[in-house]
Amino acid sequence: MFKRGGIYAVNLPHGERREPEACPCLVVSNNISNEYSPVVTIIPLSFTRLEKIYDFETFLPAAGSGLGKDAKISSHILITIDKANVVGERLGFINKSLMCQVNKALCLQLGIEETPGHLKG
Repeated sequence: MFKRGGIYAVNLPHGERREPEACPCLVVSNNISNEYSPVVTIIPLSFTRLEKIYDFETFLPAAGSGLGKDAKISSHILITIDKANVVGERLGFINKSLMCQVNKALCLQLGIEETPGHLKG
């Protein structure tokens, strides 16, 4: 089962003429939905332009991801995919502190007002 906070390789399409490429992505949909729904909501990870992290992004250190190199979680790229697009086993998992940062970035991106207590990982 897919877990919120898990990092998985996902086949993402890159335009009409190119084959999908496997990209590491963070699962952000809730665990009940992840268990019963045929789809999962993800954020692709980026390994470029790490020198600038915007408020809607979260820096992901290599030590905190299991990926072997630093990345960023770009919450402005929110995608819902069919679970069949996930390739292989989980690559890594982010800790609760990083998940709280992702939650705040998602709230900013989606215009959701933060309330005390609701952004816990």
